[in-house]
Amino acid sequence: MISVLINAIKVLHISMEKSKIYKLIGIFLVALFVCSTAFYVFESKANADLSYGDSLWWGFVTTTTVGYGDYFPITIPGRLFGIALMLIGISTFGFLTAAIASIFIDNKMKEGMGLMDIKFENHIVLIGWNKKSETMLKELVEDSEERKIVIVSDIERLNLPYKNTYFVHGDPTIDETLIRANISCADIVMVVADENLKNNDGMADAKSVLVCLAVDKFNTNIHLIAEVLNEENIPHFERANVNDIIVSNQMSSRVMVRSAVYKNVSSVLKELLTNSYGNELYECKVKKDDIGISFKELSMKYINDYNTIVVGIANEKVSLNPDKDRKIKKDDVIIYISNEKL
Repeated sequence: MISVLINAIKVLHISMEKSKIYKLIGIFLVALFVCSTAFYVFESKANADLSYGDSLWWGFVTTTTVGYGDYFPITIPGRLFGIALMLIGISTFGFLTAAIASIFIDNKMKEGMGLMDIKFENHIVLIGWNKKSETMLKELVEDSEERKIVIVSDIERLNLPYKNTYFVHGDPTIDETLIRANISCADIVMVVADENLKNNDGMADAKSVLVCLAVDKFNTNIHLIAEVLNEENIPHFERANVNDIIVSNQMSSRVMVRSAVYKNVSSVLKELLTNSYGNELYECKVKKDDIGISFKELSMKYINDYNTIVVGIANEKVSLNPDKDRKIKKDDVIIYISNEKL
């Protein structure tokens, strides 16, 4: 939170510097002190109780056009300086308001055009934008609204309806684009196949491999997920150090087959794979008091304590419905079905 605030202040400082707002503030302060001093010099002769602090107070109240009336000029020179200070105050604050508003409008336009640089860390980067990406973004936001998500795409403009979602415009195979998305500090990267090349699975997968190689260059420890259109191209993605390779055509075909053979399976899969309704699939690290008990005992404990069904254990590999006597280890990850995240 503090780093985000510091970055926002830095961006505002640069914008104010370019708009010459600092010079305007400097001129305003000089005018305030000159006119307040002149007010003190001329008005103190008519009012012996007037102090220089009172004159500064009068100057500030006058420039902001508040006009409390507790101090006001009586002499002709004092009134002339008062008029000058009023005009300076009105023009300065008008210009200052317009300049600051233009800065925020300019930054908002840059955000929509994907021209802003990402400064925060531990974010999710979704590379590629299409209907599938929209669904993925919605699911990610529903799972955790506080998680920052960055979309990287070469489309001209993208207005995102969710908070904590950001857009970076550019070719994801180019280093400069990934640097602007702060890939080196990201936590997860998801690469979606380019739908513009959907008539040529080989070209679409080739582009995805290039993106994965570019990402791996900047961050070898990142969790990299990629969509593959042609199963034959899986070895290329493995060489690019992709952690999870999702063969989209293969998965959809198998879901359809399972739905045909077992008619209720499709409803179960839809519920588990969406955050819109019902129970979902989650995972969590094993708790200290779970270490050493059997999978059977763990399952019963989670049903009784959390109304949750444990479906598997992940360690070096995922094991669904493992042996009931398998002992839970401290490095295990529990995969479970629940109505909400534990």
